This record gives sequence, C-alpha cells and structure tokens, in this order.
Amino acid sequence: MQATLVSKTITAPGMVTFKFNPEQIQISRSAQVSNRPSASSNTGTPAGASGSIFRRAAGARITVNNIWFRGSGIKHDCDQLLNWLSPGGGLLGMAAGALLSAATGGVMNLAAKLPTLIFSWGPMTYEVCLINANINYVRFTDSGEPIRAKVNITMQEQPSLLAILSTNPTSGGLPGRRQHVVSSGDSLQSIANANYGSPNRWRAVADANGIDDPTRLRPGQVVYLPNPGEVV
Repeated sequence: MQATLVSKTITAPGMVTFKFNPEQIQISRSAQVSNRPSASSNTGTPAGASGSIFRRAAGARITVNNIWFRGSGIKHDCDQLLNWLSPGGGLLGMAAGALLSAATGGVMNLAAKLPTLIFSWGPMTYEVCLINANINYVRFTDSGEPIRAKVNITMQEQPSLLAILSTNPTSGGLPGRRQHVVSSGDSLQSIANANYGSPNRWRAVADANGIDDPTRLRPGQVVYLPNPGEVV
C-alpha cells in the first residue's frame, strides 16, 4: 500500500502518490497549560505545586522525511506539493475560491485558506494542511528534466468532524471505523486483506460504504473501514 496525499478542497484538486514510501514519519503535539498559584507552600508534591490548567492544543505536526520521487514526470508531483502551500492551491485555485466566496456571500472563503488534504498510509489517516515542502532534485536527463528528487514535507493536522463522530456518517454503523484513501491499483479485496488479513472480508467493506459495484473504486475515494467486530 502506497502513501498518498489527496486534496479535499474543491478549488485545489490533486493527488500525489509516493511510489517509494517514506523512510521516517515524526508526529508531535503539545498542549499549552497554566498553573494557579497555591496559597500554601505545603500543598502538593512538590511543595507549593498546583494542578495544570489546560489552555489550548493545536493538532499534531506531522513531518515525513526522505521521500524519493523517481522517473519521468516527478516535477508535476513536486509542483503539486508547492501549489498546496498557496491559499486556494495556487492562482487558479485562488481565483475559483474568490468566485465561490462571492457566490456564497463570504460563507465559503477558500481563497484565503490553505487546501485541506488527506494524508494516508496504512492505518494512518490525517486531515492536514501542508505547511512546508523541501524538494532537492538530485538527478536530471541530458535535456534538464528532473528524474530523481528527495523530498521532506511538514503537515499540520486540521480539526475533522470525522474524528469526533461516534458512527460512520454515511452508514450510521458502529464506532471505531477508520478511513482509507483509495490508491491506484487498490481493490476491495486488497483493502480487506491489508486491514483484516483476508480478502474475503471485502463484502463487509462494501456494505459499510454502500458500494454496489466493487470494480468501480477510483483513486482518491475515501472508504470507511468497519471495526473488527462488524467484520466478524
């Protein structure tokens, strides 16, 4: 299964598939807290200490290092990463976002917002914004076309309604479901085998997503994975 980045933003469509999976993924998150002064120097251990008061916590910061892009056409994927660092996903996305904002009276202002992406690899699925991309082209053809690049990216996790829903919003099933973003070459059988250890579990995945024709999966499609209890 290949790692993928897929845009959820309608004004900045696109998908990047990492043909060579990352060598390293770092995930970090921190919370801001404060402390209320204690009236007694003998309160708590250590003396005078009081409990922490939560203030705020941003989503996780996800850093993916040493992603190799190889072969003809890698510049298109690298340019896609750079475009996702612009509000609306680049000039065309900003223009489309501005039109959408005007049409909705400013309710949907995508021109001033970084595109929301879905990063997925195996059991890891996060809704993110790309906040940094470092691209190092290291090999070229005689005509100057880049054919090898080493890429590091940093993403900021975004709030997701899917993370707080107790059931699958499309089928109202049991809690504990995860998401899988379909990559090129995926099938319901391969998804079932990777997540449940048997390709014969594909019918449970199909039923959970209301899929009538299992041959019509398309790259970028989000498939909800039933929890093991549902599959059994």
